[in-house]
Amino acid sequence: MSMWQITRARRTVAAASLAAALAFTLSACGEDGNRSANTVAGQGSESGQGDDRARQPKEPEQPEKPDDSKVIATLQGADGISLDVTSATRDSGGFVTVNGVIKNSSDTEYFGTDFWTGPELALQKGAGGGSLGGASLIDKAEKKRYYTLRDTEDRPLTTLGLSSIKPRSENRVFMQFPAPPKSTTEVDLQIPTFQSASLTLTDA
Repeated sequence: MSMWQITRARRTVAAASLAAALAFTLSACGEDGNRSANTVAGQGSESGQGDDRARQPKEPEQPEKPDDSKVIATLQGADGISLDVTSATRDSGGFVTVNGVIKNSSDTEYFGTDFWTGPELALQKGAGGGSLGGASLIDKAEKKRYYTLRDTEDRPLTTLGLSSIKPRSENRVFMQFPAPPKSTTEVDLQIPTFQSASLTLTDA
């Protein structure tokens, strides 16, 4: 064999060895790459599950409040005072909440709010001034009267601090009463110095 043939044969063997080595290296890298990809994918999946577990649930939506834009009854008072009742709602807690707006249509400030608390001395003391503590609901079907609820210090569960009603003003107010039986759907609202009015109870 000539020197040129020997050199060519050596080059061929070297090239074949290099190709084999390169193929092995690429194969190994591919396997490592696949393992790395699988590992990352697995970690990503676990991370995603962790994110789902860590994500806080949405807070439940609050129930809609009664529509206070519609007047369901009006009680006429003295000296230009009136009360527009906007809702009378029976709640699941066993009480009725009456919401409304007291208006003074006159040009004179009204100071007769102490009468609205009623004649009971303990209630007057607890209210500490003008309030709607003297209000009551009349269940004519059951022949029962329901007075405003009060706390342990005889404060009525109504709007407090009604020392006077400014001229040409509006004041949002509320009152809470024990709920009549479910069979009662209509009651009369009575407040000292006001004319009474009938209210239809709705469920919250």
